[in-house]
Amino acid sequence: MLKKILAVALLPFFSSNVFADRPPAFEWANSVTLESMSNLQGGVAEGTRNLANLDLTLAIDTQSAGWWNNGNVFIYVLGNYGKAPSDLTGDLQTISNIQTDNNLKLYEFWYEHSFANGAVKLLAGLHDYNSTFYSLESAGLFTTSSFGIGPEVAQVGPSIFSTTSAAIHLTIAGEHQYLLLATYDGIAGDPDHPRGTHIKFKQSDGLFNAIEWGVQYENSYKFAIGAWQHTAEVENPVDESISDSNSGFYLIGEKFLTDNLVAFLQYGRADADKNQLETYLGAGITLSNAWVEEDVIGLAYASAKNGSPFLHMNTDLLSKENILELSYLRPVTSAVSVQTSLYAIENPSMSPDVDNSFALGLRAYIEF
Repeated sequence: MLKKILAVALLPFFSSNVFADRPPAFEWANSVTLESMSNLQGGVAEGTRNLANLDLTLAIDTQSAGWWNNGNVFIYVLGNYGKAPSDLTGDLQTISNIQTDNNLKLYEFWYEHSFANGAVKLLAGLHDYNSTFYSLESAGLFTTSSFGIGPEVAQVGPSIFSTTSAAIHLTIAGEHQYLLLATYDGIAGDPDHPRGTHIKFKQSDGLFNAIEWGVQYENSYKFAIGAWQHTAEVENPVDESISDSNSGFYLIGEKFLTDNLVAFLQYGRADADKNQLETYLGAGITLSNAWVEEDVIGLAYASAKNGSPFLHMNTDLLSKENILELSYLRPVTSAVSVQTSLYAIENPSMSPDVDNSFALGLRAYIEF
């Protein structure tokens, strides 16, 4: 009897008719990133830091699995190891976007349901804000964190790498336009216990509310404008008072100049009276298939600027930190790629006591 029950229960997973014209019920995507960062000159100290990043993901299509229609479950386990390269370079914007505490945690766990033939999607669970908001595909080559999400937003500690928070996320998409609306728990994880996955709801956590509207034509261009509001009770870095109202906005865009050449631009602004960083400007250009198929080379510039109120209270600091990154990514096999990056960092952490830094990064991406 038990064998018959199991056979009926597992039939949807093994029946070829069920999978016809459907995506796979279960999709694994696993990878390891190995990185070596060396500060060659200037900064705080010369030396090398080695890091590792583990990504384990499982996407479940509930319809293909024979459960119910129009649903998707996503599970993401994240692991990190290594010491911070920024301890050597002294940079504020973080040239390694896998730099974080040593940890192994459940990073994302959400359910998304589709309506109106996929034009409307509602998501709930642990979610990475930067996986949908403030994102440009062409900027993904670069390892400096600012090219992933502007530091004027990252400074308030939203639900981004490497700690996420619970969220409700709505996507409304047309043929070429989209609208994203989301509300996140205002304090991601538990700041007093950074290791592991922690979901806590306190009144003082407030909310992190986000909106983004964009226009996108595949292989042509993308333009988006977004805004955010943070209501958590946190210490104001400008005057050390307790603040529960913070906000900012950003503009992002990318344009295909040819089939292989893409330029991108980022601009963000935060409330100068509530934040250290008031503005951020990022720009870059990438060329794919330069020497071999699927290789990419790019040059990008990131500039983070302190606000005038913060500088008035910290007269010993400089106004900007600027980073220039040159990166080249080359596939070795279908599952392995290597990347070399050079970084020139001007005014690390805006400190006049830290010399400009020149650093080298080596990475290997391994899928399994």
